[in-house]
Amino acid sequence: MTNAHGEHLRLLVTVKAYPAVSTRYGEVVCVAGVTEPGPDQRWVRLFPVPYRQLEWTQRFRKYQLIEVSVRAHGSDNRPETRRPNLESLSLHERLRAKSNWRERRPYIEPLMQSSMCEIARRQQAEGLSLGVFRPREVQDFVHEPHEADWSARQEAVVSQPSLLFPNGDTLEQIPFRFSYRYRCEDMQCSGHKQSIIDWELAQAFRKWRESHRDEAALVEALRGKWLGEMWAPDRDSALFVGNQHQHPSSFLVLGVYWPRKEPLRLFD
Repeated sequence: MTNAHGEHLRLLVTVKAYPAVSTRYGEVVCVAGVTEPGPDQRWVRLFPVPYRQLEWTQRFRKYQLIEVSVRAHGSDNRPETRRPNLESLSLHERLRAKSNWRERRPYIEPLMQSSMCEIARRQQAEGLSLGVFRPREVQDFVHEPHEADWSARQEAVVSQPSLLFPNGDTLEQIPFRFSYRYRCEDMQCSGHKQSIIDWELAQAFRKWRESHRDEAALVEALRGKWLGEMWAPDRDSALFVGNQHQHPSSFLVLGVYWPRKEPLRLFD
């Protein structure tokens, strides 16, 4: 629905990236979701979203339905990106994983692409910047030291007290960069390595380190979840990916869609 203030959308939130530090917007989160099932179903990226500045009652979760008014984003020309009017934000039910993700599937499955290579070709041809697909093989979950520290200007943004939550937690830069190494279904695929910026992974790192004896044990626990469990043989997993505004040919992993494989039906 379009009005004088832009377009009002009902979305299923599929991914939330770990907060980034922008000298222009402050601490922000990139949120991606999909519109309701139907012939006009599409991806939408909401940016900027100062998620940790939202009231607790407005902090939506992954796989939650939300409504929000949006308009074109003047400085981000990716076709899916919209600037949200957060005063219009309303939260609705969260679609659960029960019955093997039955409630979530109608939102995700129709948008499934054949491969990461196909998404990259569509990015070149039409600017596509969000997608979901099932890799042929996820080969490894890689952790490497985070090379880039925040700049002095970014540090100033992080250390500035929030007006809404002056005693809130300071944003932490995770010391590792986590990546997936995989091959997709494209016959010409030579392999991909993409950083994972899913908030859930970063939060797991921060939370789980309290219960692990050292960094090696913590990384092994994360590997067990993000590789061993999410890509187990009985899972029908897929990757949510999105590109970078300044580097449109570079895609990052935004999250994992990991329902169990449906049993083969010989007769309907």
